[in-house]
Amino acid sequence: MERGLASFDIYVIVSELKNLRGCFVEKIYQLTRDEILLRVQQKTEGQKEALFIRNGELICRTQRSFDAPEKPSLFAMTLRKYLLNGKISDITQHEFDRIIQIKIGRKEGDYTLVCELFSKGNIILLNPEGRIIRPLISKEWASRVIRSGEIYQPPPSQTNPFHLSEQEFNELLSTSSKDLVRTLATSVNLSGMYAEELCMRAGVDKTTKTREIDASTMKKLYEELQKLLSVFQEKNIHPVFVKKDQAIIDILPFPFLSYTTIDYEPTASYSKGLELFIPDRKIQKPKETIHRKNIEKLQRQQIQQQELIEVFKKNIEQKKRDANLLYLNFQVCEKLLQEIAALLRQKEKNEAINKIRQNPLVKLFDPTTNELVILLSDEEGNKIEIGLDFRKSVSENADQKYDESKKIQEKLKGALEAVEQTTHDLATKKDVVVVEEEKKVTHGKQWWFERFRWFISTEGNLVVAGRDASSNDIVVKKYLSDGDRYAHADIHGAPSCIIKSKGVNDEKIPISEKTLEEACLFAASYSRAWNQFGEASAYWVLPEQVSKTPESGEFVPKGGFIIRGKRNYCRCKLEVAVGLIPFRDGEKLMGGPITAVATRAVKGYAILTPGTTKKSMIAQKLAKAFQVSTDMVEKVLPPGNCTIIKTMGFELR
Repeated sequence: MERGLASFDIYVIVSELKNLRGCFVEKIYQLTRDEILLRVQQKTEGQKEALFIRNGELICRTQRSFDAPEKPSLFAMTLRKYLLNGKISDITQHEFDRIIQIKIGRKEGDYTLVCELFSKGNIILLNPEGRIIRPLISKEWASRVIRSGEIYQPPPSQTNPFHLSEQEFNELLSTSSKDLVRTLATSVNLSGMYAEELCMRAGVDKTTKTREIDASTMKKLYEELQKLLSVFQEKNIHPVFVKKDQAIIDILPFPFLSYTTIDYEPTASYSKGLELFIPDRKIQKPKETIHRKNIEKLQRQQIQQQELIEVFKKNIEQKKRDANLLYLNFQVCEKLLQEIAALLRQKEKNEAINKIRQNPLVKLFDPTTNELVILLSDEEGNKIEIGLDFRKSVSENADQKYDESKKIQEKLKGALEAVEQTTHDLATKKDVVVVEEEKKVTHGKQWWFERFRWFISTEGNLVVAGRDASSNDIVVKKYLSDGDRYAHADIHGAPSCIIKSKGVNDEKIPISEKTLEEACLFAASYSRAWNQFGEASAYWVLPEQVSKTPESGEFVPKGGFIIRGKRNYCRCKLEVAVGLIPFRDGEKLMGGPITAVATRAVKGYAILTPGTTKKSMIAQKLAKAFQVSTDMVEKVLPPGNCTIIKTMGFELR
């Protein structure tokens, strides 16, 4: 659409947007310098859609996905600060101008987002008092100033044809030196296309000089203007796309008589139809920059891991040294602990406490905070501070030091494995040839379930599982609903898995036995059983059987749940498939049961079982095959080493 929005277009858009009143603003993005996206939650339909605003040009409703910038702009952050989670209280057109005001309520009052859709436009955030918090563009004219801190002043009012009497209409025409169509467009404020339509409906040549128009023609023009205005006032709107040579070139609130050699195609909504005129473009991210950032991230991670290893080693040696010193000074330490035990039995303790504190062995003693720090000399004569539990014996304190040393030793082992993996990943990243952006698969926006493990069952149900203890809690507490099912592998260290009774588009889908079997296999394959067994048991239960409330004496760890009642078990062979599936306007990489992946994969898939090849090596091979990043592949692989036993539709190189 090459033309800009006219005041009549704004009138129609605002009348349609009014049903967003009561909706909450959930997310705000600044897509480009001139484009803002406000995602809202429909209050009745439970659907999410967005308001797309291109400064000075366009405002429409949309359900399209957009690539958001990695870092929000200052303007976007300001909008989020004041508008997020606010309720849309009203959407209005300022007088009959190309200005839309969106009022969004918070506890402190209504903020207003002003969209000026004329000239070079502006998007301005106002506080409840009407003072400018921040404009997209700061401007200054003789009549008004658009700058933070100033009271917002709209531009001077223009003629409102809805309030125009016949006498006022005649005066505007008779005093104009322009031709009819230009006078109607500017002086009467109809805009060019609506001025031409009025001329056509009145049967008057648009090029006629207004001074040549007689009284009867003026009366005819005014009567046709009232008929045109009544279409808007009575909301007799029937939006149509304007098509030329089968291409959509415009959208109108109703068919125009003045449009010739074109076709019309009806559409349900004017404000949604404008969505077609949002250009298809994605924010391109330089692949080399992403690649370099990934390497830098791994390098920082490697340094942090190495520093942690040094801390672990130092703490292990310290704990062992403290335990050895306690045994070397066993008698003096035991005597001190016996003296403390005796004073604790006394009613009057102050004198005995002071006596203990005067002991040259004691650096700190405070029975109210259970603190005791002593000074012991090592073989080189250095004074070493050692914290003791004065309610335990010397042997018990020394054993505690040894136990702490062993626990840190286990942590050290894990840290050494982690730094080895990071070193390998870093070497792999440096060797990877960066694939050009246009050769990569388009994967679209990130959906809520992609924060977790997920797959779409053969029959279309969305299945979501946690990646760790924290996400296990979130998955169950936030997303397990009535009608869903819960699945879990019969082993400690397995994800909490929920089977939704709907698909990714919120369409209702009954949960079948096949879907439950696939979910159990998913729960088992993405558990610790992957590297321990060839098969594992998993079960599913109803939502009401899942609880976070323990019985008396029980403890529920983070990410864990109490299951009460009958469990429906399923024996699962541990194997998964990975493949690209079509999703909305792009593709997504999905890992899950072979039957589910095989049903949806468009470019083949790979079947994996527990094996001996490192997960990172498998990810590298599949990344090249599917033309995606290794990080993307690793997210859908099971938690451990694998073997690719078969590929369908492609060959690994």
